[in-house]
Amino acid sequence: MYSKAHGAISLALGVALVAAGVDSVHPAFVVSYATAIGVLVDLDHFLWARYNTGDWRALRYVLGTPRAAFTDQRSIFRERDLEPLERLLSHVVIGGIAVPLTWLVEPDLGLVTGVTLYAHVLADLVEDVRELRVIR
Repeated sequence: MYSKAHGAISLALGVALVAAGVDSVHPAFVVSYATAIGVLVDLDHFLWARYNTGDWRALRYVLGTPRAAFTDQRSIFRERDLEPLERLLSHVVIGGIAVPLTWLVEPDLGLVTGVTLYAHVLADLVEDVRELRVIR
């Protein structure tokens, strides 16, 4: 799933969490934070691509062509750069660390982190299942 979709889902979740009563931090922060972590968690893809290929080609490409991150995400990674299960594995590890840490700072922030990262992983899984069905 691409960043625009993750951003839209995370934005909607941030608004829903504010509407549901998450109010110990400013509502605008809740929405912004949910949107940001829902998109930025995908930066782990660059680490996987580096690990799998031995070079930083994907990161250099985005730094040299930043518009690709917004207009042509399909061009960033090659097929051998990262596998769906690797991507999901690191998302789960990130969530397992980020949720308790943010909960310790502020329980509502931990809730926002957990809900947003859960939705991100779920959206990726739905997209992966959809792609598998197309292949068959």
